[in-house]
Formats: sequence, structure tokens, C-alpha cells
Amino acid sequence: MSEAFSAGLGMAFGLVMGQQMLQAMRLPEKGVVRRVLICHECAAQNPAENKFCGDCGRGLYPPPQIRCQECSSKMRASMKYCGNCGSVLKR
Repeated sequence: MSEAFSAGLGMAFGLVMGQQMLQAMRLPEKGVVRRVLICHECAAQNPAENKFCGDCGRGLYPPPQIRCQECSSKMRASMKYCGNCGSVLKR
């Protein structure tokens, strides 16, 4: 009886290992979206979980803002023109 049990256990172990290996080797499914954040300082791509840029160390949240000198609207620091009045944003 112990030989039959050992044989069955060995077969089950082999099946489980085969399934685990197939899962490990499986290619990512098409359509999987990986969220990234673009650093406002150096334009590096960072995983969405990061709080700071992996390349330059700048904080990723919240994005830096500047105020338009013409209409006082707040804009992202990466913008060149005001989205409200179209004025050139001075840094």
C-alpha cells in the first residue's frame, strides 16, 4: 500500500510542478496595461507605485504648478502656454 501511495504522490507532485512551470513561462496577455508616471523633471517613466522618480529623485505627486502672470490660473509647470488665456508661461 505504501508503494501505491508513493507512486500517486509522485504523480501528483509532477502534475503540480508542470502546472507551476507553465504559469511561470506564460507570456503576458495582450491588452495588459502597465501604468507609469512620467517625471516632470527628467521625463523618465516610473511605475505608478513610485512616490519619487527613480532617475532624478524628484517627487512625482502632486505635479508642480506655476501661476499664469496674466490671468492667475494655475498650470502644470511643464506647460509652455496658459490653458486659460494662451499667454506664455514664464518660469
